[in-house]
Amino acid sequence: MDARPRDNARGRLIAAAVVNGLIVAFTAYGMGRFFTVGGDGNMAVTAARCFRYFTTDSNLLAALASLLLLIAQLRCLRGGKSPARGLLAFKFVGTAAVGVTFFTVFCFLGTLYGYGSMVRGVNLFMHLITPLLAMLGFCLLETGPALRFPCVFLGLIPTVLYGAVYFYMVVPEKRWPDFYGFNMGGRWPLSCVLMAAATLLISLGLWALRGAVGKRQTGGDRE
Repeated sequence: MDARPRDNARGRLIAAAVVNGLIVAFTAYGMGRFFTVGGDGNMAVTAARCFRYFTTDSNLLAALASLLLLIAQLRCLRGGKSPARGLLAFKFVGTAAVGVTFFTVFCFLGTLYGYGSMVRGVNLFMHLITPLLAMLGFCLLETGPALRFPCVFLGLIPTVLYGAVYFYMVVPEKRWPDFYGFNMGGRWPLSCVLMAAATLLISLGLWALRGAVGKRQTGGDRE
């Protein structure tokens, strides 16, 4: 009976490390494609032009957080300390960012450009597989320690920063095309409000789901 909680926690830790390793590997593959043969579907660009897309930036952020957390998890498996709360907060921010990518693609962009282009080639990883791995891994496997409610607002940071750059480059400067369609009919103020609200809801949902799963897992481990 005494070994079961440790076994349960160790199993989740191993699974979380595997998921983080996959996120890093898939993101490295995707970035390599941009700098060799080029992107696919709605992101058919090459080299540094890929960084104009929130998809690319959010996947890189999630991959960096996953890499740092993977290192901490491997150390923990070897008998070291558990991953620091700060690393988990960073992973939360990256997870919220790819969550925004996932829901924007499948609730909005797919209706504009067709869902085929959204999952063509490397987009399958960056729009679907990696975001799902990040969200499910964080909420179901990386459930401790608990993150305080103010962390929800940290999830807004990537969207707000990218949104400011996107607005500047699309509206006043007109250097980028409006590839996300956020300024259709000059409605960028509405798009800003909706994206901020959607990001906050995604962050809140991830935080609440992780907290609920964590409480159940803790209770189950104690039985």
